[in-house]
Amino acid sequence: MISTICRSLTMAVALAAGAATFAQERITVRDSWTPSGLHAGWAWGLDKGLFKAAGLDVQHEDGNGSTTTVQLVGAGKMDVGYTDQSVMAIARGKGVPLVSIGGLINKTSMGIFVPKNSGITKIKDLEGKEVIYTSSSFEGPFIDALLKAGGTSRDKVDMISVDASSKISVYNSGKGAGMVTSIPFGMPYVEQARPSDYLSFADYGFVLPSYGLVVHEDTLKNRRPALTKLAKAFFDSWQAIADGGEKTIAEAADILIKRRPDARLNREQTMASIREHIKFFRTPNTQNLPLGAQSAEDWKSVIRSLEAAKLIPAGSVPEQYFTNGLVMATSR
Repeated sequence: MISTICRSLTMAVALAAGAATFAQERITVRDSWTPSGLHAGWAWGLDKGLFKAAGLDVQHEDGNGSTTTVQLVGAGKMDVGYTDQSVMAIARGKGVPLVSIGGLINKTSMGIFVPKNSGITKIKDLEGKEVIYTSSSFEGPFIDALLKAGGTSRDKVDMISVDASSKISVYNSGKGAGMVTSIPFGMPYVEQARPSDYLSFADYGFVLPSYGLVVHEDTLKNRRPALTKLAKAFFDSWQAIADGGEKTIAEAADILIKRRPDARLNREQTMASIREHIKFFRTPNTQNLPLGAQSAEDWKSVIRSLEAAKLIPAGSVPEQYFTNGLVMATSR
């Protein structure tokens, strides 16, 4: 009798476990980059079980540039893009129905690294020199407009496109007089290998948000509850990392390294990457909002930058590009 009861209990537990597994809703997330400190929020949430507790089976994969990620999400081949918001905005201006459901890096982070003591202090100083960039990444659509704003043009600057995963290593090897990338992303990797200063996109009039969560409008319409849970778990993960200071930054780096041994991440560089990105989370307009929330005023500036560069048609309004509905609905 007792053995029968035990068998019944065992079967009940197994069935319950199976039901819980079955209940997990699968969401695919495409990153724009290979493993770095920017992956920490995903690694934290997966390791701590935040996504699982929300009933989500999150499949997060590496990327090779924001443009590619945006294209995949726009084509319905991925549920969510963890990508640069400005690239999303450009695609939307071309008719791709994409929208941001949360912004992580809201301050302009893009720039051009140049070697210290190179004498390069402005864009025009790059004339006649090689500059490393990735045409399929965030910066690709902005190069011509940036060069023009700096008083030069592509025919006077030798722009060399390389794969996103090798861009920093190419620059650190001594090639190129400059490299275009995210400043908080690149800084930990170039400061020792090739000490550098940088020219900021913002100094040339480009107000551009960076990483956030981007989805197709159909996905938002059809899977809003799941996306709301995803946004909460993701931004809660980053908030926990930021709130704990050096202790949780170190823990997040260790979790990421443990989960991605194939990437052979350097612990100190990964910690520095996480630390630097946290500085770019908020703008004055989002300072008192939940992490992930975006500002219509900030987006007005973004729209002006994109319109001036002729990257989107004139007449856009902020509400076409983002919604705070998911993030604000889950704020603590």
